[in-house]
Amino acid sequence: MALLLTLLAAAAAQSAPTPAAHARYEAGLRHERAGELASAEVAYRDALRLLPGLARAHDRLGWVLGQMGRTAEALDEFRRAAEADPKLFDAQYHLGATLWWTGDAASALIPLRAAVALDPRHAEARYYLSLCLKRAGELDAALEELRRAIALNPRLPPAHLQLGVMLQQMGDSAGAVKALRQAVALDPRSKDARQNLGLALSFDGQAEEAIATLRALVADFPEAEEPRLNLGSALLQKGDLDAAVAVYKELVALHPDKATAHYNLGLALKQKDDLAGAETALRRALELDLSLPDPPYTLGVVLWQANRPGEAIAALRNAILRRPDFPEAHYLLGTILRTQGDLEGAAAAFRLTIAQQPGLAEAHMSLGQVLRRQGDSAGAAAALAEAERLTKKKTDAQAAAFAIDLGKRRLAAGDLPGALESLREAVRLAPDLAQAHYQLALALQRQGARSEARTHFDTARRLAPWLAPAE
Repeated sequence: MALLLTLLAAAAAQSAPTPAAHARYEAGLRHERAGELASAEVAYRDALRLLPGLARAHDRLGWVLGQMGRTAEALDEFRRAAEADPKLFDAQYHLGATLWWTGDAASALIPLRAAVALDPRHAEARYYLSLCLKRAGELDAALEELRRAIALNPRLPPAHLQLGVMLQQMGDSAGAVKALRQAVALDPRSKDARQNLGLALSFDGQAEEAIATLRALVADFPEAEEPRLNLGSALLQKGDLDAAVAVYKELVALHPDKATAHYNLGLALKQKDDLAGAETALRRALELDLSLPDPPYTLGVVLWQANRPGEAIAALRNAILRRPDFPEAHYLLGTILRTQGDLEGAAAAFRLTIAQQPGLAEAHMSLGQVLRRQGDSAGAAAALAEAERLTKKKTDAQAAAFAIDLGKRRLAAGDLPGALESLREAVRLAPDLAQAHYQLALALQRQGARSEARTHFDTARRLAPWLAPAE
């Protein structure tokens, strides 16, 4: 009997903290909802003192600490919560998202994958998982998670923004414009969404709308550097050199210590053939930032155009020192060395160019010409044959791009037979070009030829998995 009473007393002593711990946890929630973060912290710590394994309390304490700016402590609490209860979605999600925000995307992958497995319909968890996958270089998987996040929550502005940015990086300007328009529609105040929309419009050939979008952004953020940089870039792409120079001069006046402002002004002045003005701006950029490779490279181009080969060579060597994997700089250096009679140096530069950019036909052509002058007939023949092959491939790709554009315009005008003719020609010219198959599939789908359309959709997705799946 005495033994039984002792066991009952011990059991009562063990269970007594549980109601008290949950009461303090509930008090923490009330303080948190009222915005009383310090009181919430005290309550959650009380709950954990009474019941150390209470995963929910660790998670909420982590959230409160994060709101108070104590990120390292918050991460510790999220980790304790996930360890105490690996199936607690909030703990895994908060740990993963916080790791992402602190820049540790690699460590964030494990808890975010766990969070998605626990709640597959949580759009934000998939959104953060996509960001981490992108950082890890898993672009196809990142794009798939991003599209799933949007399907689950079509009104998630950052997901549309990131989708647009990713599609633009992958070369799908039309897809990027569509995603970024949605991002802006959902959050018209987002500077990032509007800025990326302007850039995507510019890359997609919609120059007027791109410039209008970026001008409006500059008006709303007159002191910001990036909107003016992108506006100048859009104006350059349109060919309005005077307007671009004016924008960059305004930027230099606003940010005289920014190397990028001087560099872009120098680039615009070079395109206007104002070589003296370009040199001044580029040299200032060089002084302001000793790491950027583009200012010395562009200065090398300017000096070469000004018939100052020795100085151009020095500038190009500086650019290569700053960025050894710079095929454009190696190629121009080789070109100048060849004109100066340094065939060994030119051949070495052209070989480095080819190693870094094997598809550049001009580098193979130049190497072949140098090798022929050096008496290496076999080497010259091989290089020139490769140059010819690459030139044909490039010509076909350009013709295919023209055919795709014509096909899209014919389709938009209702000329389905003409669109199909152009798009079939694009596929013939460039059978490995995903957009050719994709646009042909869209036209075939319009015609009702679903089986053939599916074949080209599948080919397009095999060549470029980031393309939107067929509807």
